Amino acid sequence: MMISMVFITALCVACQPEPEPAQTVAFDLLDPRPVWIGEELQFNTALHWRPDDEVVNALHHGVVIPLEVSVRISRHHGLVASEDRSHHHRFEIRYLPLLRDYEVWDVRADERTLYPRLAILTRALSRRRQFSTGLSRSDVAERRWQVQLRAKLDRSRLPSPMRLPVWFDARWRAEGPWHTWVFPSEEGG
Repeated sequence: MMISMVFITALCVACQPEPEPAQTVAFDLLDPRPVWIGEELQFNTALHWRPDDEVVNALHHGVVIPLEVSVRISRHHGLVASEDRSHHHRFEIRYLPLLRDYEVWDVRADERTLYPRLAILTRALSRRRQFSTGLSRSDVAERRWQVQLRAKLDRSRLPSPMRLPVWFDARWRAEGPWHTWVFPSEEGG
């Protein structure tokens, strides 16, 4: 039974036409920079999100679009780094049809903001802001750390019926590369 369900799902996904490369979803960080604010390392960056027509269509049909900025902190041992902790800064994008507005919910800060147009929302996301890492100056004084930062559309938080089909659909792959720093830096000692 399970094998037949997997086969049918694979067949349905394989029969979908390939999307045009110009319509690939993009979500990345713009020029992330590490900054020390008080005793904590934070990153000053902006979010660059260009939703595909398929994503916008789902948004207009009631699907909440989960965006995430992930921070991975690892102990740095030369070429190898073992993950120590991670932080996730989550945003949820909703379309509110009765208001004809788009809402961004910054889950960590518990702030909700309304925008009358999707283009205005994407411009607002592209404003620079700080993202905390949880790494302190005393941590950096004790040992070397590798800090990685990445933006992605979190497909695992989409509604259950959508998860498997979008996993194989390139239009829903909005995942930027990992941006990596080592603290303290080589030149800093």
